[in-house]
Amino acid sequence: MSNNVALVKVQRDIDEAVQRSIRLIGGMNIKKETKVIIKPNICNPKNPHGMVITDFKIIESVINIIKEKNCDLIVVESDNIDNTADNRAKNSGLLKLLNELNVSFFNLSKDECKTYNVAGLELNLPKTMLEAEYVINLAKIKTCAHTLVTLSIKNLFGCFKEAKKSKYHKKLDEVLPFLAKTLRSDLNIVDGISCMEGNGPTVGNPKHLGIIVSGYNPVSVDSFCSKLMGFDPTRIKHISNCFNLGIGSLEFKALGDPWEPISCNFEKPFSLKATLKSVSTIKDVYLK
Repeated sequence: MSNNVALVKVQRDIDEAVQRSIRLIGGMNIKKETKVIIKPNICNPKNPHGMVITDFKIIESVINIIKEKNCDLIVVESDNIDNTADNRAKNSGLLKLLNELNVSFFNLSKDECKTYNVAGLELNLPKTMLEAEYVINLAKIKTCAHTLVTLSIKNLFGCFKEAKKSKYHKKLDEVLPFLAKTLRSDLNIVDGISCMEGNGPTVGNPKHLGIIVSGYNPVSVDSFCSKLMGFDPTRIKHISNCFNLGIGSLEFKALGDPWEPISCNFEKPFSLKATLKSVSTIKDVYLK
């Protein structure tokens, strides 16, 4: 699988940036009438500063591209400890957008599943994901308390049935590589417009990069994005474990706009600075 990764600055139009990023890596490589699944990051219904969930304009752009290819299309999420996927989709405004675009939403937690034993834990993977013909993974650039970064690979954590996902947190360095090896992730488009640093993945602090990142391989994409954030991907266990399993390369060929001037140091989770700054975000996410 190609390790090409494209970075495009969003100048005026998000749709234009998304399309250019896909063209740079070689296009979608998708046949007409393929059954396509889009997995955005809708971990919470609230989106202060645009930093929590995948930008809807990116979702809309990808949907319109798929429609041009006459493909069947659904957008998916699963339940989490805070709420059902259906309620998060509704309260975030995603369902309204999908209804306007005549696209179906499916809650993976309601699907038939196949059970796997991973790191001593039962993991129920929906048949919709296991039988998918093409998956577009729409992640977001954020820090994460449990994995340091949450990007393409971590976005797959929202693809299995269980709502109470916290019991897997101590085993994420094994669970996430298993998901990356078992589930398709044919095209990874990462929302780097309004990002999150600090106490992610929901109550961190905004950091604006104004970029779109695209690539075929989630390991190369996440390695690239980690470096953009000022982190060494070889020291991020779930990413390096994916490489060790042969899922993808930690190396990448960067295309598009220069990435070095954009790279910066994201504040790590639970630093004193990050925690003090997160107070207002906690209010925006949980109290309003």
